[in-house]
Amino acid sequence: MSDLIELQRRYLIGALSQIETKNNLKFLIIDKTVETILSYLFLTPQELLNNVTSVDLIDSPTRKGQSSIDAIYILEPTKYNINCIDADFIARPSKYRKCHIRFLPGLTNPIFQFFQSKRYIAQNLESFKPIELGFFVKESQFFQTLQIEHSLQVFYNDSCKALIPTNVRKIVGSLVSLCVITGEYPIVRYSVPNPIEEEDARSGNTAVNSNSLTRSIANAFQIAIDTYARNNPDFPPPNTERPRSILIITDRTLDPFAPILHDFSYQAMAYDLVPNVDTRKDVYRYSAENEAGEQEEKVSKLVDLYDPDWIDLKHQHIMDANEYIQGRIKELIAKNPLLVDRSNVKNTTDLLSVVAHLKDFDEERRRLILHKTLVDECLGQNAERKLADISTIEQSLSGFGMDFSGEKIRHIVNDLLPALALKEPTTSDKLRYIIAYALFRGGVIELDFIKLLNFIGITHEHEKYQKYLKIFRNYGLINFKLIKDKPKDKPFLKEWFHDTLVNDPNIYHTSRFVPAVGNILSKVIANPLLLSEQYFPYLKDKPIELLNEEEFQAGLANTSANSSSSLRNPRHKAAWTTKSPNVKKNIPRQRFFLLHYWWYISF
Repeated sequence: MSDLIELQRRYLIGALSQIETKNNLKFLIIDKTVETILSYLFLTPQELLNNVTSVDLIDSPTRKGQSSIDAIYILEPTKYNINCIDADFIARPSKYRKCHIRFLPGLTNPIFQFFQSKRYIAQNLESFKPIELGFFVKESQFFQTLQIEHSLQVFYNDSCKALIPTNVRKIVGSLVSLCVITGEYPIVRYSVPNPIEEEDARSGNTAVNSNSLTRSIANAFQIAIDTYARNNPDFPPPNTERPRSILIITDRTLDPFAPILHDFSYQAMAYDLVPNVDTRKDVYRYSAENEAGEQEEKVSKLVDLYDPDWIDLKHQHIMDANEYIQGRIKELIAKNPLLVDRSNVKNTTDLLSVVAHLKDFDEERRRLILHKTLVDECLGQNAERKLADISTIEQSLSGFGMDFSGEKIRHIVNDLLPALALKEPTTSDKLRYIIAYALFRGGVIELDFIKLLNFIGITHEHEKYQKYLKIFRNYGLINFKLIKDKPKDKPFLKEWFHDTLVNDPNIYHTSRFVPAVGNILSKVIANPLLLSEQYFPYLKDKPIELLNEEEFQAGLANTSANSSSSLRNPRHKAAWTTKSPNVKKNIPRQRFFLLHYWWYISF
């Protein structure tokens, strides 16, 4: 998949270039939302100024216009922004010659009618079009829908049902934007947490909520992208190299283990454990030694655009990231022996001090100090809370009760209780272990939850006792009934889409868990037929090329039905079988979308 940062940047520059103005001079007017979008696309304002004359915030008190130059407005479609545009043309002379308005996705009929009522805008409007900037590009392969937060609470809270249509529109707008900048017209699939309920809902036997969310988003997106394609004959651009991509629309309920397990990759630890990392703004605040030997407060962005080391390190295991950073520091020192006083170097902390005093390496030095400091904080939190030591029980609970060797653990609660008895893990850590245990068991009775809470020191007098019980109960809202009514009730039945690695000497014991996202993508990339249509149905008809392949496989299965061959599923064989060994398989590019990849649970 191409770099989303580069694709969105190219799209924006193209949109600006297409706007023709007098003398090719253009003032760009933006709001705070667009300013944030630009911060993920351009290192400095100067990069954007190669395409426009100036960039100003629409409500900046210092914004000055020029009545002989056109203005381009890229804004959210709000009444406030529309009033600001109108005000620019009320005065005589007006602030700008003409206006070119490009609204972000989300223009509703009431807002459009309000826009049409502004006569000064109408008198000076040179062009009006939507611009497909419906998301922030947080990483090269990860985006976040504009102005949508706490989606877990919105989509799964009966009190927030009125907010769902608005948020679905925002999600659909971001997906259409994604398809426009990537040039993709994808085949749509969506997840079905409970196929039986899905079938009942389709037949009209019952009205359910558990499956309707992904289906409604898939339907709304299909209508929106079809409409866009009809209105834009040049979409999608011709592409004969690969077949259509696959877009899988799912939600957070696909994988309840991923948000609660302690992940030991660098980025996951930093965002989960380090209090000075602002996860919403991707900013890290820390203290570091400067050239004068004084501690100085620093602020650094943990963003791909600003930091190539972050790109290389963020998905590495924390031990590998630490080894990499130490190697880079030693390499920098070794290459500059005349600039280094080695007599005071006794440990890695001293190495950091040496780097702080190196001259002429400002940017490289800044990044090395940043990452050494952040890695050390992650390792410090791990040591203080004994997270790696206890991860064995987490990995076994999420690994279907199997240990590293693939052996089934008979009485897994006997491993859980010693972990809960330790004083080093925080209450939040222990609650996560309890939830993982309840998920593994398919639910436990409320009395068992109370006993486990009491075991970690949370009695009914505790100020958060009721809150913690409510968290356990609320899992029922996302179709994981952690609290069983009776001891003899059967565990909840769920199809698990994550996986676990066993008997693999090349992986860390802390990192056997394979999230559902990775597991599903691996299957669909290898062969779309490996992904269950029962749990991931196609919104429309299955692509003809897949139907042909399925018929071919069925023929193979029928031919060998009476033979003594092994009982391998023929679909698995199709993942690597081709008609000719010299023909390279044309694998479609994948798009995988989650409504909300994180849960914000405040313990």
